Amino acid sequence: MTLADVKDVATILGVVVGAGSLLFAALNLLITARTNRAKFWLELRSAFARHDEVHRALRPGGKWAGGAVPSTPEEYFQIEAYMGLFEHCEIMISQRLIDEKTFREIYRYRLVNLLANRWVREVKVCGFPSGWKRFIELLERFQVEYACPKPGDA
Repeated sequence: MTLADVKDVATILGVVVGAGSLLFAALNLLITARTNRAKFWLELRSAFARHDEVHRALRPGGKWAGGAVPSTPEEYFQIEAYMGLFEHCEIMISQRLIDEKTFREIYRYRLVNLLANRWVREVKVCGFPSGWKRFIELLERFQVEYACPKPGDA
């Protein structure tokens, strides 16, 4: 075996080792990305859990279901903070940081429950749409219907 043959074999081995390293790195990157995505969804779940009291109150049969309204400024603030979390989600969905399909499956019903509340629908969404732009974008994205009263309607 000549020196040129040894050089050729070493080059081939180097290419094989390099390709294997790249393949390993790509596989590792894929696994890391999937793990990070799972962690992110769990963190989002924790963020929603911090608003669990509001979520329960807005569910059918809850104390704010339908036409009932909060009774204290703190309760109004809690609903607004909950709506704000949804606005952040809209931003993350629009930037493709959150998977739209998964979010729809897990959280869309919460939007429906929010919009079933007259105060949320009429005062926050319909009464101040410029203040809830991202929230309204999320409603439209997930086709959550809400009807704003027309001027002169009671």
